[in-house]
Amino acid sequence: MYPDPPPLPPLLGPLRAIFWGALLCLFDITISETSGGEGWRFDFLNDFVGMLTIAWAVFRLSTVEVDRRYRIALGFVKIVAVCGCVVALHRHLIYDVPPLISVLDDFYGFLSMAATVIFCVAMQWLSRHGGLARSEQSWRFTTRLFIVIYLFPLGLFHLASLAAILTGESFHIDLGPAGLLVLPVFFIPLVHFFISTSRMRDEAMTAGVA
Repeated sequence: MYPDPPPLPPLLGPLRAIFWGALLCLFDITISETSGGEGWRFDFLNDFVGMLTIAWAVFRLSTVEVDRRYRIALGFVKIVAVCGCVVALHRHLIYDVPPLISVLDDFYGFLSMAATVIFCVAMQWLSRHGGLARSEQSWRFTTRLFIVIYLFPLGLFHLASLAAILTGESFHIDLGPAGLLVLPVFFIPLVHFFISTSRMRDEAMTAGVA
């Protein structure tokens, strides 16, 4: 633990912004219009706005001086967040997507899963730097949830889809009604993410750094 902990409370706004930005990206309420196989779509819970919110928050968090590994970790997350803005904007367009674009899209999907886990690990380091042991443990559990529920299944899905595109084969998973039972599981890491930010706030106040 460093002798002078970072100003954690002002960073809770960016943490919450990431949470709400993720919710915008998770849910879709869209309208679309096509003509001749080309057109546009608009998402009322806009992914582009969600990614801009996340990108702003990550850049804000990266200004905290913790250590070199924290800086490198959030540097990677910043790159992925900016790429996410471009991807979200591109998904407003409807057209015959070239194979190269499909490959890049699936590769980004895997990178976004990895960036989420790396971000949670960086929050562990930030909590340790501020002397917030309870928050560090909470972020550690959040990291495990994202690894087990997101990185492994969804990351492998993106890699399998990427391999199918490169080999010219089709890849499709149809869970049927079982998919409705699995869906609530994917909310668990997001809920615990919110819990971790709240614990960080409460512990920061208790420790007198609020």
